[in-house]
Amino acid sequence: MTIAEMHTLVDLLIDKANAPWFTPAEKDNFLNLAIQEYTKNKHMLFETDEKVREDLLTLVVSPYTVLATDTINLDTIGNFLFALRLEATITNACGTKTGIPVSPRQHDDFASLQRDPFNKASDDYPVYLQFEIGGARSMKVYSTTTPPDALNLTYLRTPAVVSITVPTSCDLPQHTHEEIVNLAVRKMLMTIEGFENYQFQINEINSQE
Repeated sequence: MTIAEMHTLVDLLIDKANAPWFTPAEKDNFLNLAIQEYTKNKHMLFETDEKVREDLLTLVVSPYTVLATDTINLDTIGNFLFALRLEATITNACGTKTGIPVSPRQHDDFASLQRDPFNKASDDYPVYLQFEIGGARSMKVYSTTTPPDALNLTYLRTPAVVSITVPTSCDLPQHTHEEIVNLAVRKMLMTIEGFENYQFQINEINSQE
């Protein structure tokens, strides 16, 4: 759907529910809130099945590459939302290895695992921690070789902010747009005190999953 078509569907659903009128700017705000909620909820289930992969497919970006460093400053990636996969190119005594997966580690496990010779970070099994460095969100890679030759990040980008004023349509896949409109309408109905059709909208959303 275009943003105009999403607004038309919002109007249809709101009118059917006999709800108060919302301005175009308000509809944009609720649609953007719905897009954010939809994206974050689907990320928690990402790649559990084919539908969820397709739901977020247009937001997957690969690769983002940085050279000769063990740290990626995520704030330099203007549209970064969530990391999906990190790979490292590392040169060691055996030659160059490409496409080595870098696994995340929990902060409370890292120190103890580094003391374990069978689980500590190495060139064969590099790991990363994610935290703030100098005020910037960062991913730091730990291996035997520092720094790796390159880091290749696949990530989920932030969805576009939709607007009817400066026509900007939703950039999630087309098949998700009706679900997003229903989420937006749910949020709109929720703001109306005592409005009885809120539960009906919840049931409509659940029927789409």
